[in-house]
Amino acid sequence: METTLTYKLTLLHLVHLLMHADGMVDDRELAMLSRIRGEENITDAVYNAFTARLSFSTDKELYEHGLRLLNQCSDEEKLQVFAHLYKLAQADNDFSMKEVRLLFYSMEQAQVEFDDIVLIARMAS
Repeated sequence: METTLTYKLTLLHLVHLLMHADGMVDDRELAMLSRIRGEENITDAVYNAFTARLSFSTDKELYEHGLRLLNQCSDEEKLQVFAHLYKLAQADNDFSMKEVRLLFYSMEQAQVEFDDIVLIARMAS
């Protein structure tokens, strides 16, 4: 699937928030971020532009902007975003309540079904 810049930025916003939701970023999560960047062809330029934004944005602002971007994505892109998030959440073998809330509230806002996400994630593995 050829992905859009909107999709890539959506993914970066939500991945960042999920990785930091429990207050700890471990090596497995960093490895997943690297894998996601490779799979989705997220260039250093796009990634660096995103990380530059982090220094002057609150988590709330990042989340709200990420949801606005998500709502501009196609249904297929939305499912892909959540499939990546689902796999990332499993990477450290520990689901925190903040991670669960972030995932489920975002899914509700995007009107995406959990069973569809699990199916896409399993097909991609």
